[in-house]
Amino acid sequence: MDSLLTQVNAVLAQYTKNIDENMLAVMNTASKEGVKRLRKTSPKAKGGGKYARSWAVKREKGTFTIYNKQPGLTHLLENGHDIVRNGRKVGRAPAYPHIKDVDEWVEKTIIERLENTL
Repeated sequence: MDSLLTQVNAVLAQYTKNIDENMLAVMNTASKEGVKRLRKTSPKAKGGGKYARSWAVKREKGTFTIYNKQPGLTHLLENGHDIVRNGRKVGRAPAYPHIKDVDEWVEKTIIERLENTL
């Protein structure tokens, strides 16, 4: 009986390991594709594009985070902001939504690919 239990546990452990490896591979691929999409869809200043080139992926403890190396700009560009000069509001900078669509695409892609893999 112990032998059967040991064999079943070994098979389940291998199956779990395969699932973990597939999940990490799918998440890694989708996050890298997300970075490419963000680099294409991000707003670019005249003659610049430093913000668009600043997208990267960070992996920590089985999680993948897509982030921009220029913190603060993402929120301002995604949502727009007030323009203030000498303490007075003089206008509003337009929003350039570019993160939400890619975020939804990455999430949907990961789910679809995991369903197909498993």
